Amino acid sequence: MSAEIMLSFLKTCGPNGRLGFQVAAQCGPVLKNVKISNLMAARPGSWYQILIELEKSRIVCIPLYADEAREILFLYRYAQLESHLKRSRVRRLLRCFGYEEYEVVAVLRRLGGRYRQYGEQNGPFPHELGVLLEYPVEDVEGFIANQGKNSLTSRYWKVYHDRKEAERIFHLYDEVREKAMWEIVQGFSLCQVAI
Repeated sequence: MSAEIMLSFLKTCGPNGRLGFQVAAQCGPVLKNVKISNLMAARPGSWYQILIELEKSRIVCIPLYADEAREILFLYRYAQLESHLKRSRVRRLLRCFGYEEYEVVAVLRRLGGRYRQYGEQNGPFPHELGVLLEYPVEDVEGFIANQGKNSLTSRYWKVYHDRKEAERIFHLYDEVREKAMWEIVQGFSLCQVAI
């Protein structure tokens, strides 16, 4: 999408259109059902509006952290996240960060607590968030081991393992993100954009 089209839309649309465009830009792969979850930063008060907009979709939106300046929101597809949490490599990594329960609600409750501690500067960044965002476990482990340095490439996440597969996924994410943004510009609601 050209910068002119994007700027024209953002100038002429109302607050709901701007928020819909922001969700599409930051979470298009989840809206288009090619990714389990996404994280997004939004202005305070956005969480409830997104929750209402996506009410009839299969996407759940929860706040992980909020302060006076922003909300950090976690958008996810429940069934896919539930299935993802059953993978032994995912559970093994979560166990390293003190997780003892692997049901969606329990994992997100613990993640929310850890993210709040991080946001309030009372704890380290919760690196396990990477596997909940469906980054490959090897890349999350590589990021931790290398302290975020020495990656093979970086786009949606830092890649330490399979660069070719990551670039294929990055391309797919770009395509569906672009499609989601176009649909918002054409007047679709967030619920209509979500498959």
